[in-house]
Amino acid sequence: MFEWFAATLRQYPEIAIFLALGIGYYVGKFTIKGIGLGAVTSTLLAAVLIGQMGITISQPLKAFMFLLFLFAVGYGVGPQ
Repeated sequence: MFEWFAATLRQYPEIAIFLALGIGYYVGKFTIKGIGLGAVTSTLLAAVLIGQMGITISQPLKAFMFLLFLFAVGYGVGPQ
């Protein structure tokens, strides 16, 4: 079952991107004793974990998603 899932994500890497976004946003809502990662950091960690399955994303898309990550961190921290 896991091999099928990993093969599907390798064949369609855009599913992996949206899966990382969904998992990260969901996990980012939780806090333990007042400490939480937040949606942006959780999404980054989910993407790193999904990336360990050997999924390759094209270089321009990687750069674009990293810039979106930097924008989201700056937007979240900026007003504070």
